[in-house]
Amino acid sequence: MSFDGPLFWMLLGMIAVLTGGALWSFADRRGWVLTWWKWLLVVLWYAVFCLSFFASGTLVGENEPKAGQRVLVLGLFVSLVLGVGLVRVLAHRGKAPAPPVEEA
Repeated sequence: MSFDGPLFWMLLGMIAVLTGGALWSFADRRGWVLTWWKWLLVVLWYAVFCLSFFASGTLVGENEPKAGQRVLVLGLFVSLVLGVGLVRVLAHRGKAPAPPVEEA
């Protein structure tokens, strides 16, 4: 399977759409409110996650397997740290509204 054919890109797009739909369903079940900027953060995180694999594969293809492994481990570590922060941002509900103050 070559990476320049339409089949690869179609499969990659299908995986991205299924991942987005799964996140939407998961967030709906958890009661999370996903605004446009939260979706932007999710897309950026997903790009960092995918780029770690793409860069690693490129380095292995260029006959640099040690560098590819290091880039993969570093990219996955960064993705893990950013993913934990992203889940905290997505799950944050904000402050509860203050009760009304009664004047005497």
